[in-house]
Amino acid sequence: MQTIHKVVKVINNQVIIDMPPDFKANEVEVILKPLAHKAPGIHELEREIDIGMESPISPRSHEEIFNKLKEKYAPS
Repeated sequence: MQTIHKVVKVINNQVIIDMPPDFKANEVEVILKPLAHKAPGIHELEREIDIGMESPISPRSHEEIFNKLKEKYAPS
């Protein structure tokens, strides 16, 4: 089963969910809940993970990518 998890803005009491072209379904189940407050930096980290999931395969190793994210987001 293919799933999508996104945080979207509510505008005029509506949300728009853009589905990737390869998402194959004629019906979907939608569950809405208010966004819980998260620690600073979590949204940015989630956004980078989403970008990484949708980008071409990187020649960098998982360790290199993880270390770069730790440098940027882990408390010193």
